Amino acid sequence: MTGPEITMEISAAVEQRRPVRETPAQRLARDFANFVKGFFRMLALAGLLAPVLLFSFLTVDLPVRGFDRLFDLPALKPSNWLSVGGFIMAWGAPLVVLFARRFGGDEASRAVTAAWGVAAVATFAELSYLAPVLETSDFPSVRFVVAFVASAMIGQYMAIGVYDVTRGGGKWWRAPLIALLSGYAAHALIYYIVAYWKAAAPWFNWMISDFAVKAACAVAFLPVYRFLQKALRPTGGYGGR
Repeated sequence: MTGPEITMEISAAVEQRRPVRETPAQRLARDFANFVKGFFRMLALAGLLAPVLLFSFLTVDLPVRGFDRLFDLPALKPSNWLSVGGFIMAWGAPLVVLFARRFGGDEASRAVTAAWGVAAVATFAELSYLAPVLETSDFPSVRFVVAFVASAMIGQYMAIGVYDVTRGGGKWWRAPLIALLSGYAAHALIYYIVAYWKAAAPWFNWMISDFAVKAACAVAFLPVYRFLQKALRPTGGYGGR
């Protein structure tokens, strides 16, 4: 086989391997399909988180009294700082960590934003429906609402961000544990400082106790995370174990 024939065969092979160029219409259709797929995935994730937020809003004024008998000092009784809604909200952070593991921090953050929007609309609708039978004393103060909502939102975003940074290296429990502890610390700091600053209450002790309870929740979540690790493998483009 002569030199020119070999060159022609090589050129033909290269041309056969050359990818087919995508037309603008095909690219638009692909981008639209990806957008629709991502949008409905975001709605599905928001649908998992929104009930947690909604039930937390509706039970935030119900104190947990089951542990009061363990404390002699009235100021340190858990019913003064631990509510049913606050305990429910604590489990929102592990849920968003699972979102971040599977789909990455950006998509998890979008799902959190959507879930908070849905929960807010549902809460306002519920309060509007119950308004005729509610008294002014039944509504929490604006300061308390701002502290509760802002601290919970920032705590969840913090957990997602820290998880994305720490994932993919070290022991399997490192990323979820650091992420949850960071989110819970941000939540506790913002909530108690905003809600109780200059108040005549031992709020600093409450803040430490609240963080301790949520740290225990973070440790309790680790076996669940380990169990779901293989089922929730990261999608393409997101590292981690």
